[in-house]
Amino acid sequence: MTFNPLALRAVQSFAQSHAWRGTIDERHQKFRRLHDDLCRIYGLDPQPRLIIGNETLSCSGNSCFIPAMNTIILRGRLSVVTYLHEVGHARGMNERRAARSSINLFRRCFPKSWSRVTFDGHMIRSTK
Repeated sequence: MTFNPLALRAVQSFAQSHAWRGTIDERHQKFRRLHDDLCRIYGLDPQPRLIIGNETLSCSGNSCFIPAMNTIILRGRLSVVTYLHEVGHARGMNERRAARSSINLFRRCFPKSWSRVTFDGHMIRSTK
């Protein structure tokens, strides 16, 4: 897959920020910075609102994009793939395109993490 070069750089910069490190507030800020960057790069105006839950142990599978409210809600463990998937929906992608795009962008920008995932239906899970 090919990606917008600016979006690719934004996700690579996010990866280099060690998105998993820091307090929960620091991690939320990293996601918000990526969100601001991707919304600007993709011209999402008005920018979708980003709501991040504080539950860190459950699956992120209940996350969603609500078009009528122009809102992305991340639930459960913070997941880059889930976030990128919901941004795909905010950009107008259907389920298949959003999944394909988010998984391939994650694979490209997080190769070490990619080597430790397994597929569970249409979701990927870390094996660590």
